[in-house]
Amino acid sequence: MAAPASSPVIVIVHGAFHPPVFYQPLVSALRAPPHDYTVLAPPLPTTGSDDSVAGKTYVDDVQHIHAALLPLLDAGREAVLVCHSHGGVAGSAAVEDQTVADRAARGLPGGVKAVVYISSFAFPEKGMSIMRFIGGEEKVKGIYYPEGPHYKLVTESAAEMFYNFLPKAKRDEMARWLVHQSRASNNAPAHFVAGDVTVPKTYVVCTKDKVFPLPAQRALAQASGCKIVEIESDHSPFWSDGPKRQLLQVITSITQS
Repeated sequence: MAAPASSPVIVIVHGAFHPPVFYQPLVSALRAPPHDYTVLAPPLPTTGSDDSVAGKTYVDDVQHIHAALLPLLDAGREAVLVCHSHGGVAGSAAVEDQTVADRAARGLPGGVKAVVYISSFAFPEKGMSIMRFIGGEEKVKGIYYPEGPHYKLVTESAAEMFYNFLPKAKRDEMARWLVHQSRASNNAPAHFVAGDVTVPKTYVVCTKDKVFPLPAQRALAQASGCKIVEIESDHSPFWSDGPKRQLLQVITSITQS
C-alpha cells in the first residue's frame, strides 16, 4: 500500500564528504513500494569538489535544507529528518522554530515531527563544534587532513573506515565519489543542537563503526535525550542489506507513530 499524502516527508541530511548520491540505496528504498514516501536529499554547500565550499558552515547547509523543505511544510506536510554523521549539526539547526508545535503557535501548518540521527553529531549543548568534540585535527589525520579552506580525505583509509562491511572492490569504487569538506564547517560552534530539539529523537548507534567510536555515539545519544536503537553496522548502514533493512524499520516506525 502506498504511503498516503498525509504521511511525513523524509529529509536525508547527508554527512561530510558524501554528496547525496551515497544515500541512493536508502532514498530508493523509501520511495519504492510499499513505502512510497516523498524523500528529499538536498546537496549541502559545505560538501563539494571545488572551492565553492570554502568558508561554508552548517548555517549555509540549513538554508539549503529549508529551501527544499519549507515549501512542503507550508503546504501542510509534516517531516522526519534523518541526519547522518556530520549532518546531525545542520539537521538539528534546521529544526529550530520548525516543529509542528512551533509552527502551529505562529498559525502555520505542517512542521518537523521527529528526528533520526545515524552515527551522528547530536550535540547536547550549544556552542559545540565537530572539531572541538573530536579533540582537534590531529585526531583525524589518518582519515582526512586540512588543505587551505578544505578538508581532504586520505582516500584508501577513509573508504575502509566508512564502509568496512563492504568488499574492497566496492569500497574502492565508492571512494571515487567522495569529495571535499569545508574546513569551516567542522569548526563552527552550533547555536541550536540536538539537545534543543523538542520533538521525538532517535539515535541509531552503529556498533561496528570504525569512524565514530561506539562509546561516543552512546554518550551523545544519552546526553541529547534520544531514544537509542543499536544495529550491527559500519558507518554507512544504507549500503549493506541487513543494516539497511533495520534502518528502514526504524524510519518507517517513526513516520507512522
